[in-house]
Amino acid sequence: MLARTLLSIESQITDTDFEVIVVDNGSTDSTKKVCESFNESVNNLIYFYDDEPGLLTGRHKGIELSTGKILCFLDDDVELNDKYIQGVFDVFSTDAEVHFATGPCLPEYEVTPPYWLDYFWVHINQGKYCFWLSLLDLGDQKLIIDPNLVFGLNFCVRKETALQLNGFHPDCIPDSLQKYQGDGETGLTMKAAENNLKAVYSPYLSLKHLVSKGRLTIEYFKKRAFYEGVSNSFTDLRISFTQNTVNKSLLQVLKDKIWPYYYLLKISLKSIKSKAIPKEVKEMKKLLDIQNKAGYNFHQNEFKNDEQIRKWVLRSSFWDYKLPPL
Repeated sequence: MLARTLLSIESQITDTDFEVIVVDNGSTDSTKKVCESFNESVNNLIYFYDDEPGLLTGRHKGIELSTGKILCFLDDDVELNDKYIQGVFDVFSTDAEVHFATGPCLPEYEVTPPYWLDYFWVHINQGKYCFWLSLLDLGDQKLIIDPNLVFGLNFCVRKETALQLNGFHPDCIPDSLQKYQGDGETGLTMKAAENNLKAVYSPYLSLKHLVSKGRLTIEYFKKRAFYEGVSNSFTDLRISFTQNTVNKSLLQVLKDKIWPYYYLLKISLKSIKSKAIPKEVKEMKKLLDIQNKAGYNFHQNEFKNDEQIRKWVLRSSFWDYKLPPL
């Protein structure tokens, strides 16, 4: 998959200088060899190995190693359109007020998706998204969007902004260390929304996201719901203990509290309005709700009973951190 991603970068049509940083997060496969095979065809390709667990390692190490002013965080299972880099340049160079940007994150399914997936897309005025699989399709027009719709697989931001907002929060923590899970890029985009920073959706920033067979299962969705519950607990605790709510309006306080549940609320409301949802899908959503609550309660209990977790959740930043051994 990484080779496909790098091939799509190799094929970019642009005169803009850019660098590619691959942070190998402790893999034991051929990641390094794959990167080395692109050294001659991809300019400014940097390979860096760091086995500290979690997606946060790659994100913050990437920021540290980068020399450019615009950062684009991409997953290793995406394929960029051939004008992506030029699109990034155009978005940020033509409007100094743009801090965040993303584009269509379109699915490339490994197998035919199950019928029930249709009921997990959220439809809004401009288009639709499915947070369960990090998919976004708001059409072919440039739009100003809520920063929280800038998903991690296609996450463009000014480096200065990422630094000023204190970077990302923990994400994709291994199962055995799940109590250290955080709210990932959402922690960053929530701060962006609170500060009214401009985010845009551009059709030129489109990519294909490979959706594997394993992700098109109820078991995967249940696992995702549990992690989402943990992330929501992390967000709630930081809002409750670290943010000054004295000078905030009641509306802003409510928005801060509700955002982590936004997707699930939208899906639930859609379920209530539609009488045509199959019984199997309704049962599946009940299971996911149970898993979400289980993840939330798990993390709340860890925070209550473990001083180390309390200190972890309430850290002012996560630039320098070390998880306990697996």
